Amino acid sequence: MIDRVALVTGNAGKAREYSSLLGVEVTATRLDLVEIQSLDVATVVESKAADAYAKLHRPVLVDDTGLALDAWNGLPGALVAWFLDTVGTQGLLAMAAGVADRGATATTALGYADATGVRVFTGTVHGMLTTEPRGSGGFGYDTIFVPSGSTQTFAEMPSEEKNAISHRRLAADALREALETSAS
Repeated sequence: MIDRVALVTGNAGKAREYSSLLGVEVTATRLDLVEIQSLDVATVVESKAADAYAKLHRPVLVDDTGLALDAWNGLPGALVAWFLDTVGTQGLLAMAAGVADRGATATTALGYADATGVRVFTGTVHGMLTTEPRGSGGFGYDTIFVPSGSTQTFAEMPSEEKNAISHRRLAADALREALETSAS
């Protein structure tokens, strides 16, 4: 099992979260990557991981997260970061204001690349979109997504609670299991 890996991100919060989830040192590494446009986070991550490894020549992680709204046939999907950068969570909620079906799916795809190639691991959590932002923790759409079985947004939960049930947790668990299996 590896004990240190670079996560290509400008978000130090993601690196801390993955370090906690994987039980290894995860360092945030800024790197310009080609990011293909797709609604599918796994497709985006596979391409980004290959590009990152080609540039760094060491084990590397990349991730992408999508938020698929049931009523919008999966939009914004992997384009959610663009949506949030452009209109913010308030703007996304305003666009969804007249939508009765608040069902949503949060998906994280985690790409791991090393000398053996690229592997992609996904985690998915179903839930619903709120009508107003709630909470102050987390990042991205954490203030507007309530996972099924909860009454709190990810942003309202203590980080330990969020990390126990999040889509990132599920993707990280799948990666950790694969790394442990390949190490034995």
